[in-house]
Amino acid sequence: MKKLLICSAIAFVLCQPLAAVATPVVRRVRQSLASGTNAKLQTINVWNGHGVNISFYGVGETIQRVWIDDPSQILIDTDGCLKGVDSECEQPGAGLIHLRRIKKLSIRGLPTVATTHLTIITQTATGERKSYHFKLAPSNGKPQYSQIAIINDEPAALATLPPRRLQPITQTINTTRQIRYGVAVAIRNKLLTPSSALHGRIEQLITYLLQGDELSTAANKAVVSMELVNKLIQLGQSPSLNI
Repeated sequence: MKKLLICSAIAFVLCQPLAAVATPVVRRVRQSLASGTNAKLQTINVWNGHGVNISFYGVGETIQRVWIDDPSQILIDTDGCLKGVDSECEQPGAGLIHLRRIKKLSIRGLPTVATTHLTIITQTATGERKSYHFKLAPSNGKPQYSQIAIINDEPAALATLPPRRLQPITQTINTTRQIRYGVAVAIRNKLLTPSSALHGRIEQLITYLLQGDELSTAANKAVVSMELVNKLIQLGQSPSLNI
């Protein structure tokens, strides 16, 4: 009876409609990751029927201009007027860009590529101009986010603070063992498949735990709900569910 109740609970979490097991709407990207000499090209996925926004509201920068190298699959719109996008733009400026996927167009002279490059020029309140660079990837499957929020980097004072306190190694090992055990039970009962995206995110959660993250932090970074994590741990702790 206990096995039936616990498996029913995890089945509810794993098998309920996709909208119910919600993933975060916002993906945060620090300024230094997308702009400046140490930036790394960030990939933005754009799904069919699911637009993605790039927001500069959080950093207070004004978008001045945008270039997309291959406009055959992704359309750009903004919440303001931009040179190069709007035919008449006397006072360019926007805070948010909206990306929308369309059926691929045939544009003469444009090579066929899987991804394209997006360049965004912004201006700060003090007049400093910055350039941001992203790789846009038309994607299929379940959307993972709706907005890319550009956020400030940590202040210099925070960077000098002592390293965060790591979870005790014994506690971490016990938690990861319980989660892995719970995953095995879920797979055995056909509630989870090893090839699924969810299984991959759970494995990523375990990796974050072993790197020293707290459980809630690891779950948030891996995009796994704490409700599901707790159900897996509950499965892993149940002596009556030995495999």
